Amino acid sequence: MKRNISVFILLILLASSFKYRTKAKETDQQTIRAGFTAANVLPKEEDSKAAFVGAVARLQQANQEFVKGNTESLKALWSHSADVTVFDGISNQELKGWEAVELNLNNGPAKSYQNTDYTFHEIASRQGDDQAYLLQEESYKKPGAKLLNLHVTMLFRKENNEWKIIHRHEDILTSKPKSDKTSK
Repeated sequence: MKRNISVFILLILLASSFKYRTKAKETDQQTIRAGFTAANVLPKEEDSKAAFVGAVARLQQANQEFVKGNTESLKALWSHSADVTVFDGISNQELKGWEAVELNLNNGPAKSYQNTDYTFHEIASRQGDDQAYLLQEESYKKPGAKLLNLHVTMLFRKENNEWKIIHRHEDILTSKPKSDKTSK
């Protein structure tokens, strides 16, 4: 009886060992579907980073065009959906929806920023699979006017494999840094 149990246990161990070895071989093989390998279908992280870096470069170029009065390149970078938003710290207004954002780009800042020098300094940015953010300082200098420095936060969303702006929040930078009085 003991011998039968020992043989039975050995058979179970042998069968399970064979089963796991077969599984390991199966998972090592690359799956090919409809003529595409997984490497061809899945986006590479470097490609995603390069796409976001390209979107930020297009944004900076569009801002240069914006201060010359051309709003079209900047409008093309925005998502045209109803959930886009702008928190404008200069005019103290909140805009929601593409129609409101487009109207603001056409009528508001586009006219007041014309003939202005634009510079920027990126503070930080990060992108995930379908969302990204950009933090930067923007400076606008109109001849004969005071320099306008802004802290800007922008959120992006991937739509049809392109990065689109879905939110912009800007606040005026003060010249003197504020101290933290809450630690007393």
